Amino acid sequence: MQTKKRFSGWSVMISVCMVLFVLGLFGMLLINTQKLTTYLQENVLVILYFDNQSAEEELINRSNTIAALPYVKNTTYITGEQAALDYKEVLGKDFIEVLGNNPLPASIEVNLNAVALDDNLDSALSYFKNMDGVTGVEFQQDLVEQINNNKRIAGFVMIGAAMILLLVSLVLINNTIRLDVYAKRFIVKSMQLVGASEWFIIKPFVLKAAWLTVLSSIFAFILIVLCNKAVTNWVEANFFEVEHIFKSDITIYSILFACIAILGFCIVVPSTYFATKKYLRLRLNDLY
Repeated sequence: MQTKKRFSGWSVMISVCMVLFVLGLFGMLLINTQKLTTYLQENVLVILYFDNQSAEEELINRSNTIAALPYVKNTTYITGEQAALDYKEVLGKDFIEVLGNNPLPASIEVNLNAVALDDNLDSALSYFKNMDGVTGVEFQQDLVEQINNNKRIAGFVMIGAAMILLLVSLVLINNTIRLDVYAKRFIVKSMQLVGASEWFIIKPFVLKAAWLTVLSSIFAFILIVLCNKAVTNWVEANFFEVEHIFKSDITIYSILFACIAILGFCIVVPSTYFATKKYLRLRLNDLY
């Protein structure tokens, strides 16, 4: 009998752990998707072109002024001479010798914060265009619109998937708990027949469910962290470096663990309570 009880407890814990693992993995996917979107948005360049008379010192001052704006992430200034050298490397020949002068203007490359691309884009571009010495502003509007559209579509898809996944998880965990309590229905009824109070009977089941939820949350969280690390390493080995994009600090991991644990408690403990209470209400003959 003791072996059966232990097996029952382990089966419940494994079932809950796997469900929480899938839910947590989906949560990590949401976090990484948001990080990737933010990374793409903040790597879209706004290029400010200045006249050829702009000295390097003037560019440095303007670059520092722009970098101090709340919606700017960082800036990089490029002198006309540096632009010519970069273009020369691309062409493989010195085009200045052919033209006789350097037609490339000095410029400042600006990376905006992701929030600015969503809220302050028009005002930021207007400010840049009206700056003294600016002869032109280049911005990848089509790329930003494509990123925002994909972000919107991905958001709707993930919200729908999250609702379906949550519903399926609720059903699976609830059925697992019900089966576990069903196996102990005669014990529950026997305690009731000898005069035990309702809470006295239900309490051990609820405490056990809470303890199994804690263990399931811990194991699920460990699996999520290991899986996230493995996927990150695989992507870096086969495609491109993403560690700096998907890097998660202790705060993110703590929030994720708390969400997993709370979700587990919200599903497992009430399911255990109501499943046990159900068999207390049944007559003895209905247990067979």
